[in-house]
Amino acid sequence: MQNIQNLIGKEVEVIANGMNYTGTLIEISDTEVHIRTPLQWVALPAESVSTIKLRGAVVREPDREGQGEPSQEG
Repeated sequence: MQNIQNLIGKEVEVIANGMNYTGTLIEISDTEVHIRTPLQWVALPAESVSTIKLRGAVVREPDREGQGEPSQEG
C-alpha cells in the first residue's frame, strides 16, 4: 500500500460519505483532508473519508474471505 503522504500535491480521488471528490490533495491531518478541486477548496472530516487514491487508479476490494485475491472457479 502506498504511503498516503506521498499523494500530497497529486491529482487524487477522495470518497467521503459516499461522494466522490476529484482534485489536488493539499493536506492530510488527524481531523481533516484538504483538496483543491477545479471550482473550490474542500475540507472533509477525516472520519468521513473512506478512500484516497491516485486519480484513475484502480482500488482492489478484498474477496469475501478477506484474502484480496479473486476466487478461481473451475
